[in-house]
This record gives sequence, C-alpha cells and structure tokens, in this order.
Amino acid sequence: MSAGFRKSLFGFNSQDVMEYIEKTHKAFSQKENDLNSKIDELDSLLETSKAEQKKLETEKAELDRKLNSFTEKYEEIERLSENIGKLYLVAQSNAQAIMNNAQNEAKITEEEVSRNIVSIDETHDALAELRSDILRTSQEFSSKVDTLISSLNTAREKIAAEREETINLTENFQKIYKSITE
Repeated sequence: MSAGFRKSLFGFNSQDVMEYIEKTHKAFSQKENDLNSKIDELDSLLETSKAEQKKLETEKAELDRKLNSFTEKYEEIERLSENIGKLYLVAQSNAQAIMNNAQNEAKITEEEVSRNIVSIDETHDALAELRSDILRTSQEFSSKVDTLISSLNTAREKIAAEREETINLTENFQKIYKSITE
C-alpha cells in the first residue's frame, strides 16, 4: 500500500500519515452521507408509493362498491322492466353503459395498482442493492482502518527501536569522546 508518505529521520513523515488518514476519513464520510441521502430518498419514494397504493386500493374498493351498487340497480331494473315495456330497453341501455364505464374504471384502476406493485418491487430491489453496497463499503472502510492501525503500530515499533539505538550510539559516542579528550 503506497500512499505517498515522505520518509523522515524516524520513519514516515507523521504529517503525511495524518493527512492521508483525514483524507480517507473524509472520503468515506462523504460516501456514507451520500448513501444515507439515497436511502432517505428511496424511503421517501417507498412511502409515497405505499400511500398511492393505499389510495388506489381505496379507490378500487369504492369502485367495487359502486360496481356492486350498479349491479344491484341493474338487477332491480331488470325486475321492473318485466312490467314496463319501453322503459326496460332504456333502462337496460343505461345500465349497460354504467357497467361498461365501471368495468373500464376498474380495469384502469387494476392496471394502475399493477404498475404500482411493479414500482414497489423495483424500489425494494434497489433498497436491497443499496444495503449490499453500504455493507460492502463499511467492510472495505473497516479493512482500510485496520491496515492503517497495523501500519501505525509497525511505525511506532520501528521508531522506538531506532530511538533506543540512537541513545545507545550517543552513549557510545560520549564514552569514546570522553576517552579521547581525557
């Protein structure tokens, strides 16, 4: 993993390492914010679709009720039409037109409900994919943080070892210098 760290006397330049960590953190934070915004947007879309589906179901129930009402009226008109000659033809024609309109409206409503169900399914699939992306991104981020921690631990150990060696060399130098000057 090469992040372009400059070397210093005791290993990598700590400012470079800190800037890299901050840059990585900001990038992941931005991605997380973007994904959270997308989740909120999809949740809002799902709620809107659910509300519209509920409205359509209510309208369908109302149309079914109306259709049942029209059917009952149609049957009543048929009973009365047996006693009334000319009114029978007019009433039958009107009832048929009402039935056709109700069936057309029911068909249109059913098609709209079907489209909304497809939309809900698509939204569900998109949310599942988004969840998968978020989990994958989170795992990648965790892996990178673990790698950075390991790298920092290794750097700390090297610095401690080099510091100890520097102290030993300094002590040896002072002993040699003292022996030469005495």
